[in-house]
Amino acid sequence: MQLIDVFPLVPFAFGLLTLLVPRGNQWVRILPILGAVLTLGMSLGFAAGYFVLGGTATTSSIHPWIVGPWTAAYHVRVDATSIWFVLLTTFVAVPAIWAAWSYGDAQRQRGFMFLLLTFESTLLGLFTAADLLVFYVYWDLMLIPVFVLLAGYTGSPDARRAAWAYLIYNGAGGLVLLLGVVGLVVVTHTFEVLGSTFAVAPALQWWLFGAFAIAFLVKTPAFPFHAWMPPTYTHSPPPLVAMISGIQSKAGLYGFIVFALPLFPDAAHAWAPLMLGIALVSILYGAFAALAQTDMKTLVAYTSLSHLGLVLLALFAFDITSLQASVLMIVSHGLISAALFIMLGFIEERVGTRDLFAFGGLAAKAPRLQALMLIAAMALLGLPGLSGFAGEFLILVGSWQTQPVVTAISLLAIVIASVYALRLYQAAMHGEYRVPAGAPAAMELRPRELLVVAPLLAAIIFFGVWPAVVTSRTSPPIFGHLRSYETR
Repeated sequence: MQLIDVFPLVPFAFGLLTLLVPRGNQWVRILPILGAVLTLGMSLGFAAGYFVLGGTATTSSIHPWIVGPWTAAYHVRVDATSIWFVLLTTFVAVPAIWAAWSYGDAQRQRGFMFLLLTFESTLLGLFTAADLLVFYVYWDLMLIPVFVLLAGYTGSPDARRAAWAYLIYNGAGGLVLLLGVVGLVVVTHTFEVLGSTFAVAPALQWWLFGAFAIAFLVKTPAFPFHAWMPPTYTHSPPPLVAMISGIQSKAGLYGFIVFALPLFPDAAHAWAPLMLGIALVSILYGAFAALAQTDMKTLVAYTSLSHLGLVLLALFAFDITSLQASVLMIVSHGLISAALFIMLGFIEERVGTRDLFAFGGLAAKAPRLQALMLIAAMALLGLPGLSGFAGEFLILVGSWQTQPVVTAISLLAIVIASVYALRLYQAAMHGEYRVPAGAPAAMELRPRELLVVAPLLAAIIFFGVWPAVVTSRTSPPIFGHLRSYETR
């Protein structure tokens, strides 16, 4: 057994240990943080083995699971693409779990922490899965902790309705994915499909790609499969929505990069016009919808729809620059959305509302909060020097080479992003100081809250200054066999 075999299960193990701690004991908080930090350290070790110490391109382990006419294995790996998703997961999980100290009553915090750690384990299992059956198992397992947290730990009827919308949409997407997996395995007789070439009839390949694509679009989400997203993001506790928006929303995009595009390259090109249309509508609709919101969390939720639509544009423009930049944009969006949702949670905790018209002028009482919100808002609108600009710029440069019309129209959303990002920041931080009656006098971030958010913002600055650390190390072979439009 290798370290990579147990790596996805480490957070779950710490979650189980947390359940053994008596209610109210300080270790209910300490154990989850230790588990998240240990998992982050392990992921940094995998990264060092590949990027720093000159290790092999892939850390992999395979154990036969099903042997016979149909074969499957417990096959996990970390390679030059999945490492970024693994690092994003473990890096965002630490501040999310630390921020969870502020949420949930003491009598129920054990279960809250256990479910967050279980959610992290399912995400790591998904991003390290090299066998299609393992991938599908984790794809569905991640629904359980999110549903239970939303339905059972919020106490809000709106949150419970959001939980059912989340489960129904994503459960239906999982069933469609299962049809695609079964259809592929009937042809190949194995779940070990990565890195192999199979003769799949063009018509069947078209349908299989469609099944995979629908499931991945629901999870991302993209228009018109996004209806579960606004209520889920709005009514989830901030630590949970930081992980859903920052990490889980990348699961579908990961599925496109690692499974759908390499397995069905011809079908991917056949579906490209429709996928580009979905990307464009997502980009514009998300931007305009964000512009119309007065609820802080709903506003940021719709920005995710717009920015992840930009990643879809990158994937289906079939240009090597945009394809590599898509991973940078994924990492950047995960950091920015997690930082924003955590800080919005801190603000809501203080003022008791998410309505931008109900309060304002917090900079007068909380200069540190104002400074951190400024960095996050500037990253959201794509200020040069921050990761949001680096990802967007490289995607647009690459996609312009093959899809100039779609790219040109998408630029409208970049302009709108400046409006909604500045509106969010200005409405909350500037103007006359006003808060609802009963709000506490202290608005400034506490030292722990400052430490929760600061690493996320530091990473946003780091990737904005040095985007090549991602783009130059994203494995071209993942996309190498896809024909560019210039050579068709």
